[in-house]
Parts: sequence; C-alpha cells; structure tokens
Amino acid sequence: MPPRLRLFERMAAIHRKEDRQSLESDERLLNSICAYVTRLLNSRVGGTLTDPGFGMPDFIHSGAGVSPDDEPALRREIAEFITRYEPRLEEVRVAFVPRQEEERATLAFSITARLKGDAAGLPVHLYSNVTPQGKIRVRL
Repeated sequence: MPPRLRLFERMAAIHRKEDRQSLESDERLLNSICAYVTRLLNSRVGGTLTDPGFGMPDFIHSGAGVSPDDEPALRREIAEFITRYEPRLEEVRVAFVPRQEEERATLAFSITARLKGDAAGLPVHLYSNVTPQGKIRVRL
C-alpha cells in the first residue's frame, strides 16, 4: 500500500508537528498527487542520471506541435508515464480536450484515475494544459 504523502511532504509535516488527521485527509492526498503529477509532466527525458527514460518527450511541451494523428500515442505515453511513476494511482486515462479554432496553439487534457491503498477506488480527476511557455499546469 503506497503512502498517502510523498516522503518529503511527510518529513516537512513532522517538522511542523502537524496532527495525524491532517496528514491523512483525502484533500491533502489529492493536492499531493496533483503537485507530483505536475512535476512529472514537466520533467524531460534525460533530465536524471538515475533513470534515463524518466521524463516526457519535448513535443509535450510545445502544444502547438501536436497533431490529431499524434494524440493517441501521446495519450498512451502520458498515461503510462503517470502509472509508472505515481504509485498512488491506477487505471490512469488521458483524454484531450477539444480545441476551438482560436486555441489551436494550445494543448489541454484531462487525467482520470483511481486511488490505490486505503482510499482505494476514490476517483481522481485532474485537468491540464500547456502554457505558452511550454509548462504543464495541472489542477484538481
């Protein structure tokens, strides 16, 4: 069963002497997952020596360069990446949000999944978009 919070989040909470109930809230868990998925999706392949395959390919950071033909492979790659590196989630699915004509240069997608562990089955819905600067924002 994966822990609810990441190691550094648990260490910081201990340092701040937070009570156990606040550490175990579903809201805190979902915020932790959202923050970590943001970090995952903004990492780039080759950015770490310990795992050369870790990170998203550069084309995810350019939104405008993704054609409709690329979307199935990109959806699959994002879902597999999150599944591999976020152990608190399972059944990860990615869907692209249809773009309006004036938004052709942007990329937006939703991520749905289910929690593992003591909150197993709780649905997770995240919404993401690529900013003009190439960063991915993720929100609940």
